[in-house]
Amino acid sequence: MEEQAERKERLQRAPFETALHHAGYGCFQWLLLMSCGAVYAVCALSTTTLSFVLPAAECDFLLSSSDKGRLTATPLIGMCVGSYFWGNLADARGRRKAIIGALLLDALAAFLSSLVQSFPAFLACRFFSGFGIIGATGLVFPYFGDFLSLRHRDVMLCRLEVFWTLGTILLPGIAWLIIQDPRFNLTVEGADFQYTSWRVFVAACGIPSLLVVLLLLPFPESPRYLLYANKADQALQVLQRIFVVNTRLSEKDFPVESMISAVEGEEEAEVVSADDNGNETKSPLTWGQRWHAFWLRKKMLVTPPYIGLLVLCCFVDFGLMFSYYTLMMWFPDLFERFSQFSSLFPGVSAGVCEVSANVTKSELFYNQECPQVIDDRVYIHTLVVALSCVPTALWVGLTINMVGKKLMLVIMLISSGLAALGLNLVRSSLENLLLSCVFEAIVSCTEAVLFCVICEIFPTKVAATAMAVTVMCGRVGAIVGNVIFGALVDQHCVVPIYMFGSLLITSGLLCVILPKSTRPERPQ
Repeated sequence: MEEQAERKERLQRAPFETALHHAGYGCFQWLLLMSCGAVYAVCALSTTTLSFVLPAAECDFLLSSSDKGRLTATPLIGMCVGSYFWGNLADARGRRKAIIGALLLDALAAFLSSLVQSFPAFLACRFFSGFGIIGATGLVFPYFGDFLSLRHRDVMLCRLEVFWTLGTILLPGIAWLIIQDPRFNLTVEGADFQYTSWRVFVAACGIPSLLVVLLLLPFPESPRYLLYANKADQALQVLQRIFVVNTRLSEKDFPVESMISAVEGEEEAEVVSADDNGNETKSPLTWGQRWHAFWLRKKMLVTPPYIGLLVLCCFVDFGLMFSYYTLMMWFPDLFERFSQFSSLFPGVSAGVCEVSANVTKSELFYNQECPQVIDDRVYIHTLVVALSCVPTALWVGLTINMVGKKLMLVIMLISSGLAALGLNLVRSSLENLLLSCVFEAIVSCTEAVLFCVICEIFPTKVAATAMAVTVMCGRVGAIVGNVIFGALVDQHCVVPIYMFGSLLITSGLLCVILPKSTRPERPQ
């Protein structure tokens, strides 16, 4: 008894990491993983929706390859604008509120985009869809990570990647069930208002964004954010709640009565009190103080060593998304081109670029009618590519602590770069499918590892903003990639493929200089 009393006395003023450690690891974190995982799966679903709209909406909007490039680039522009907005909102008002707001905006944009009839209006709606969903995509990692101790953080964050894979697996299934079914073609013959099956599919992809909001509502705000936002009592209450869920004990049994958290960049310690009787508390920040804190966070990001790390992370994500997002969005369209090529030239072997060039020439020469039905093999091949990501996602979660985040990032970037270059060598639809599976399996998990690195090397007060800026640069890369690929895929697709491989390999080599961590060792 004396030993327990002594232990409790020592923990009356404990650092945040120690308090989080004593809150326990168990049921609460796993329930939160399921909810954040569902959010991340919805992010994948919303982000890749247009991959099936490209071939399906080709007739309604009379899309050329350049138009398709503009269509896939438009939500990415929204992501670039939105990522910085949501990052600052999360640092100022909280992670959870920002994620919920982002999901609601994405759902609204999805419903509106299914209704609009003109291509420019559709582009505008998809802009706001990208503006919204990037908030949830970029913030779910820092939000979930704030509930995890250092011992479990990397493994649990990488497990989120499994849910992104589940989202990409669900997408072709939903597309096949809706787009191919004539019952979902709700257009009255001769009517000006068109509501075809692909529009129903777009609206259906917005429903999950609403549903996962309900999953987040029972969970609290990040305790680490609350601590740095001077909401001391709320931060400790969250840790007490985690303790109760994990241990089935009462809040009174939680051994930490107050927390001492050294704020990065400041000399004084911040004391967080459990009650109003004896421990120091801080009053809420005024708007002037919030504005001053905002500029202090920005100043920290543009001073060494963080400015160099931020530039490096931005370049890596630029190269990663330049390649990954572009090919991910164009895979269904490329599979459809292989299907058309096999019909036009039975038994003839050809690579990706030859197929694209020949299909385009044939459409122009024969003036073929716009295809109304997507070949079933397109859905099957897209599903196979998505399924190929499952083993890699599980492997990353199991081995990241053994291999190390930095080494894993280097290996995955270089390997995916080599796979991208290999697309120039394939000679058949089967070879294209196999190499696409290899590329997607490796590169799909790479951004999750990069996010883990960012959560570790940047201080808590600027982590969300650093993540947002990095994600924004990644989306700029995806915009450039989609525009370039759309412009060159018909006649010169070898050029963007070489660019994909070169950028990935260069990014992998640059990651060698990343530090293990810039944070001081935290007490256990």
